[in-house]
Amino acid sequence: MSLKFNAVILDSNFILLPIQFHLDYLEDIVFKLEGRTKFIIYKQVLDELEAKKERFRKKGKSNKFHTQLEAGKRYLEINKNKFHISFIDEVKNEKETTDQFLLKKAKVLKKEISSVFLATNDYELRKNATQSEISIIYLRKKQFISITWA
Repeated sequence: MSLKFNAVILDSNFILLPIQFHLDYLEDIVFKLEGRTKFIIYKQVLDELEAKKERFRKKGKSNKFHTQLEAGKRYLEINKNKFHISFIDEVKNEKETTDQFLLKKAKVLKKEISSVFLATNDYELRKNATQSEISIIYLRKKQFISITWA
């Protein structure tokens, strides 16, 4: 039985959009999708961002990224209830990348939920999602949320 709502899995680069491009992407996505929409953020994605923040800190370049990350996390926390955001405590196994993990999760969800979307600006991940018949949401021209349906 397929549940009737939209599930949107957020990749790490989407979390940084509010401050990078002054974009209320949650509002835009909900507006563009019909029906109930739930957002999913895996611990793996947040861990990846924290690791990147640490790499920048070690190179002495952390201020801008740190600000973007904290603003992105604050945006999610503020909007958690309004936009039905679920933080799921799952991480990848040692043999897979974060992109492979997100694709795997999207495929599993697609068996249970009527519409699954992967929100990412990563070109390779978008291409792989399309090949796996997963719909994608991405930022176009640094200002418009676009949807490619599988």
